[in-house]
Amino acid sequence: MNFINQYKQKIASRYLPINAEDMLSKIMESEYYFASVKYDGHFGVLEIKDGNVKLFSSDGAERNVGAIVDAAKKIKTNVVLAGEICCFENNKSQTNIHVTAALDNPEKHDIRFGVFDIIEYDGNAFSGDLKEKNKCINELAVADTIFSIKQELYESRKDIAAFYSETIKEAEGIVVKTPSGIIYKVKPVINLDLVVLGYATEDEQHLRELLLGFVTAEGKYQIVTRCGNGFSEEERKDWIKLLEPLHTTSEYTEVSGAKTAFIMVEPKLTVEIKCLDLINETTKGPIKKMLLSFEKGYQKEYVRNTLSCIAPVFIRLRKDKSPNQTDAGEAQTAHIISSITGNKAAATAIASEIIHREVYTKSGKGGTAVRKFVTIKTNKENTGSYAPYNVVYTDFSGGRKEPLEQEIYLCSNEKEAVEKVENLKAENIKKGWELYK
Repeated sequence: MNFINQYKQKIASRYLPINAEDMLSKIMESEYYFASVKYDGHFGVLEIKDGNVKLFSSDGAERNVGAIVDAAKKIKTNVVLAGEICCFENNKSQTNIHVTAALDNPEKHDIRFGVFDIIEYDGNAFSGDLKEKNKCINELAVADTIFSIKQELYESRKDIAAFYSETIKEAEGIVVKTPSGIIYKVKPVINLDLVVLGYATEDEQHLRELLLGFVTAEGKYQIVTRCGNGFSEEERKDWIKLLEPLHTTSEYTEVSGAKTAFIMVEPKLTVEIKCLDLINETTKGPIKKMLLSFEKGYQKEYVRNTLSCIAPVFIRLRKDKSPNQTDAGEAQTAHIISSITGNKAAATAIASEIIHREVYTKSGKGGTAVRKFVTIKTNKENTGSYAPYNVVYTDFSGGRKEPLEQEIYLCSNEKEAVEKVENLKAENIKKGWELYK
């Protein structure tokens, strides 16, 4: 859904993450503000056109949530709404982990849609100001199922700070909107303990930045962020001396902000950082970074869904903590990434389908040669780790030094997969090859 990506790109440019301590200094003076609790749900878009209702998740996939769709049919205006898909229990909003589980069995859960913006109204962009938009959203709301996320009107930043103090115990943060279009996302500072995987230098004597990651449940190392802020001049020199004895080999190369390769080090050090926010996706989709294993050097595993830190700042070396899952593991951010990570075991539990298979043979002095074309529908594209279709080309010839060769091609749709097979056949099936039946 292109309009969803366009909306996300437009709104993302307006969001400014700030920590609660900086509210009074970082939020600019404005005629008025609307402040609301930040719900811990999944971004969604609700489209209502001529009585037809569609609910989309952030990746454009249509969601079949009967309660939301049925409630939306009561809205008689053609409108496209942006909001949070939320899960409630005992009338209390739950975390995004609960939302993820609830969407697998929506009929068994209290799933609601909290509206915070109007993308289209009667086929056009909404023309009113922030107050008029908020009023319109309130009028469109349908009981509890499609609700307007409550916006508190304030004229003072001190009132916003008081609202934050009152609500933060029950929420992950607040959102502050201004008439100018700037939106502030106010959250507590996030502290993380991460393992040092590599470093880059300004010169041979000064640290530029560290490459940091989590330890996974399998004892592997997930790259998360790089951090170059928070070091004193003396610390930049001391870190070089600390890291040089830990140099190690790596079959994976990560490029630093200076456009040079990170020098990889043994995973023996743990540091504490702070950041303004953690995100698990951008307007282009889930954030993906390399997962590494370590044994006398780093080996590549696969590119995996993870997260990024917004404005990371170094705090200290944690000599009291070890680079293991307990002290520097993913559990620190499980509430953020569990909804999209989906480890390999979970992904591979989804059955794939072979939708096309052709085998050709050719007799020769070295025996019978075989060339095989297989098209696989993965059914795993929603995990973010697999293409919708794979084409596997296998070439076996007993007379070669390497008898078996195989190539895999990733395709975004069935048409592309069919074209890939036809092109491979045109290139590799010549005179003498016969279709095996």
